[in-house]
Amino acid sequence: MDEIISAAENTDPEKTFSYLTRDKEAVFFQDKQHYTRDALISHFREKYESLDSQEFHVTHSAMIGLGPKSVAWTGYGKGTTRTKAGELLATSFTETWIWQKIEGLWVATHYHG
Repeated sequence: MDEIISAAENTDPEKTFSYLTRDKEAVFFQDKQHYTRDALISHFREKYESLDSQEFHVTHSAMIGLGPKSVAWTGYGKGTTRTKAGELLATSFTETWIWQKIEGLWVATHYHG
């Protein structure tokens, strides 16, 4: 998750969501909307266009084993976002990622932010 958080702080949606499954049937959720993988990346690309940087502090996280090849990561925290116009904004987040080991690789098969 550290790599994902770092990519989000650097406003890089492709890297942030690089672990999401490429299964065309998969659906991901953000801000009460559902997205395909490509649509979610596009959504964040648009959000990130006006940002200069972000900084996140995870105040709680938990890994919950769902089986020998499945785990859920849940976390929440606060942070700051700096716009390209120089405005500094407080932010908070809550997220859930479901990970499955598929063909020897850990893949996020569900994201809810």
